Amino acid sequence: MIRTQIQLQNEQIIWLKKFALENNISMSQVIRDCIEAYRAHSERNRELSAKKKKALLAVGSFATGNETEDSGLRDEG
Repeated sequence: MIRTQIQLQNEQIIWLKKFALENNISMSQVIRDCIEAYRAHSERNRELSAKKKKALLAVGSFATGNETEDSGLRDEG
């Protein structure tokens, strides 16, 4: 592991210390766990965004076989 330094706001350090104490883990472990959770969340969002973009590109790409009805035109005859 690589040692690093971070600056936290007062509310963040209070929460971090309390959470670590309540869960009997180090503050460093809490930070590592939070980073992994955020990373997984970000990767999931990126994958969903790519799938959503692909799905939106497909909208309207396929014929239904009833183009007259789909286009809003009616046979008035």
